[in-house]
Amino acid sequence: MGDLTDPSNTFFELFTQPVGATTWKLATPPGVADNGGLVVGATDTGTLTAGFLPSADLTFSVLAQSTDAGTTWNPASLPGALASEPDALGTGGTGQVVAVLAGSSGRVVSSSAPLTSWHPVASAAALSGPTSHCTVTAVTAVAVIASGTPVLGTRCASSRVVGLFVPAATAGRWSQVGPVFGGPDPSTTTVLRLQAGSASTSALVEGSTNGHDRIVGEWLSGVGTSVVDAMSSAQLAVPTGWSVRATALGGGSGDGMTVLLGADAGAGLRIASVSGPNQAWVFGPTPPAGTTAVAVTGEGTDAFVPAGSHLAVWSSTSTAPAWTRVSQITVPIQYGSSD
Repeated sequence: MGDLTDPSNTFFELFTQPVGATTWKLATPPGVADNGGLVVGATDTGTLTAGFLPSADLTFSVLAQSTDAGTTWNPASLPGALASEPDALGTGGTGQVVAVLAGSSGRVVSSSAPLTSWHPVASAAALSGPTSHCTVTAVTAVAVIASGTPVLGTRCASSRVVGLFVPAATAGRWSQVGPVFGGPDPSTTTVLRLQAGSASTSALVEGSTNGHDRIVGEWLSGVGTSVVDAMSSAQLAVPTGWSVRATALGGGSGDGMTVLLGADAGAGLRIASVSGPNQAWVFGPTPPAGTTAVAVTGEGTDAFVPAGSHLAVWSSTSTAPAWTRVSQITVPIQYGSSD
């Protein structure tokens, strides 16, 4: 939000919606410049971990953690800068946090509250081991299942096997559990989002073949055990000249996935959703102009339209698909604070 033509006056904001509520509230952690971006991990119990991406003189990532859904925050440290990926922070119900660090090495580290001591978990080189079916070029997403086991999503070069990894029985080794990406052989597959649920781990995956992109939802059960079963959605072909602008997980039974697509030239926007395994993607009504993010809560989809210091939230449901503006939030933007 703010003045998007000026990086020093562009600010990233965090909004939360408590379970059972229908409105969003501003919950951005205070005290740190967030011009570079925010990465957030959340647990079902309401614990949030927010990471600030580097900008200007901030060369590393500061963390903040909240146990009351963003009402109050406690500062924490990280040994480096976070990767600029939506799911670069994974959080577990026991307080464990797994983070992907920026850089070509693809380092992944882990810590427990109060997040002051971190230890290495993996790297891109370690994942590209003898049991891997792909060359890992980046770690793009992390999640933590109920047992505390980390799950890593990656970008794979020249492989039809999706880059999803869990720790192997041998210490320090990793097992690739990703399913095969169907259709023409992709030049790359990228895990865009990763979420560990109570019954399955869901992943949103993009495959690229000769410049043509396809999106698929994957649901894996048995992650962390010796047998992993995977189920896929139908594939969504991204129109030529379009790209993924934002993504959302959850909604409905908790298994849904949503992508916001935008035209690379012009102002075209589309929203497509898939409800679960073996289902086809469905395009919803054209979102409001200026939509930059989407969230799925229950059976509804919310579209976020920022303009300066004002945020408009629009909502659409399966029973009332026409977009309706449900709230207008004014954010106290501190222009000039990062100069």
